[in-house]
Amino acid sequence: MPGNKNILIYREQDRIAFIEINRPEKKNALSWDCWKLLDEYLEKLGTHQDIRALVITGHQGDVFSAGVDVTPTDKFITQMFHALEEKDQEKLVEGFAYIQNVLSKLAHLPVPTVAAINGLCYSGAVELAAACDIRVAQKNAVICLQESRLGLIPDLGGTVRLARLIGPGRSKDLIFTSRQISADEAKALGLINHIYPEDKFMQHVLEYVQQITANSPSAVSAVKQIINATATMDENAALKFEREKAAENVLTRQCIEGITAFLEKRKPDWKS
Repeated sequence: MPGNKNILIYREQDRIAFIEINRPEKKNALSWDCWKLLDEYLEKLGTHQDIRALVITGHQGDVFSAGVDVTPTDKFITQMFHALEEKDQEKLVEGFAYIQNVLSKLAHLPVPTVAAINGLCYSGAVELAAACDIRVAQKNAVICLQESRLGLIPDLGGTVRLARLIGPGRSKDLIFTSRQISADEAKALGLINHIYPEDKFMQHVLEYVQQITANSPSAVSAVKQIINATATMDENAALKFEREKAAENVLTRQCIEGITAFLEKRKPDWKS
């Protein structure tokens, strides 16, 4: 695994996990080691029973991430150029597949995931954010998919997830033009869910995520699974999947605590 774990800072607060991208000298560009370390954290979070949500953000400052690190010495870029020289399409596909798989782990994590975009968010970082369930942004955030300007495409699942998130036409507009958009425009497009002021941004994020973690973990997880799985199903298949997951959720018995707490006018105490 990567030797420098400071490139992604992991911490926990109020049963919420935080992963902070910490490469200020590179505008938090995501190196190969970042992806490997993120993969490691996601593997652990997939079975971490005490964590109710995950927040990914940039560590301090006004930069979320400049995207994939395109420094020629970075392992991912080095491998890409070697494959290019050898005209090895399979090797290129393998490189893209690894990072796509990391982001798929993020997308399918059992707990809700939130990208807290605290400023500049470019290219691969937009794809990282798109793999999260929810995206919130600072008022001053700037979002841009600039891959086509570099002769590349959003190849980490971005073209697929973005189109499903905001629609094909809007996705093509952002990718074809490589134009920068503000947090306000991103919200109007449906890319951002909420915008918070720069002042005490992470406090606003924490308060928002606490609204999620106050609810039944099993119910929230079931809803995530249903919405993710049924997007491409026909209605009958989707409804069948929904009722099966609803039954599974009831069998967790968290509804007993939820209803009891409601009737007793107190906050529920979710044991798991």
